[in-house]
Amino acid sequence: MRLISALVLAPLSIFCVYAGGYFFFGLVLLAYVASVQEWARMCVRLPAYKWLSAAFGLLYFSCCYAMFLYIRAQGEGAQLVFLLFVVVWGCDIGAYFFGKMIGGTKCVPEISPNKTWAGVWGGAFTSVVLALGYVYFILPARFDALYIVLMAVVIAFASMLGDLLISYVKRRADVKDTGSIIPGHGGVLDRIDSLILATVPMTFFVFWNVI
Repeated sequence: MRLISALVLAPLSIFCVYAGGYFFFGLVLLAYVASVQEWARMCVRLPAYKWLSAAFGLLYFSCCYAMFLYIRAQGEGAQLVFLLFVVVWGCDIGAYFFGKMIGGTKCVPEISPNKTWAGVWGGAFTSVVLALGYVYFILPARFDALYIVLMAVVIAFASMLGDLLISYVKRRADVKDTGSIIPGHGGVLDRIDSLILATVPMTFFVFWNVI
């Protein structure tokens, strides 16, 4: 079921990003609604500060998903969104493999027991390598190695913080998954938690023409 969900959702997401317009807006709107609902369900289970946490989540998701739309609205918006995907998912994959291969000191065991410093730096390194390759071949006019390295490192760390935010709330709410809407994967936030916060630095870099 996990594989089937991935085989359906990945091409659909890629198509919506590439097509833009109402397709991308619809994808973002669905993800936004699902994220807010999952966050609200977790807030109900929190031991304290339920309403404050709910208000923070509404503001957080509203701003970040609006930034998704801003990035896609640029002249090379589709390529920039795919660059964001490459950096964030590259970080996730690199963090997993470097963490497994090297192990070592845990960085935040009270929030995410499996995360190590080797995974953190390995994820950032993977993001840099993939970002350099992507921009060189897909967006050659925007290629500036120093800026791309800076961008990839900042976005990689933002994505890891986004992941830790959701992990922290799940732990406080005593839930394993944020939801069950995606068969075999859990909730929407379980899949894109690291992508959401990464939109903030990406928007900054796009707005100031760093990338």
